[in-house]
Amino acid sequence: MEMSATQKVGQEIKKVRYRMGMTQKELGKLIGKSESQIGAYENASASITLDVLFKIAEVTKTKPEELITGPAKKEVKTGWDAELRIYGLEDRKTVMTILAVNGYDVGQHKKQVTPTGKAVAYYVHATDRKENADTSK
Repeated sequence: MEMSATQKVGQEIKKVRYRMGMTQKELGKLIGKSESQIGAYENASASITLDVLFKIAEVTKTKPEELITGPAKKEVKTGWDAELRIYGLEDRKTVMTILAVNGYDVGQHKKQVTPTGKAVAYYVHATDRKENADTSK
């Protein structure tokens, strides 16, 4: 069963509060609400107004939208110029050889495809060596 919006917001408030090491009582005091009211927001037994949501965001130094949708996903910076998903080992070796001969630093890595990590995909990554870069363009 899918969570309601009120449940999602309550869950995010609780996560942020835990991350800051705050009790419900401490958070309540900062925004002018009781400990039991904070608990009601977190357990989704009470709906939260926008005013209260913005107060919680302010005191926890969190963006209001993150209390609704969760923290923004951060892009991983790899520093590679290219990343190619190549299924076969021999194909990966061939591509890596071609890239290396043409002035690239190459390597391979694997990434989890499923949350459990049981399925993985293999990638070749390449970075252009500056001294071999074509600067005639």
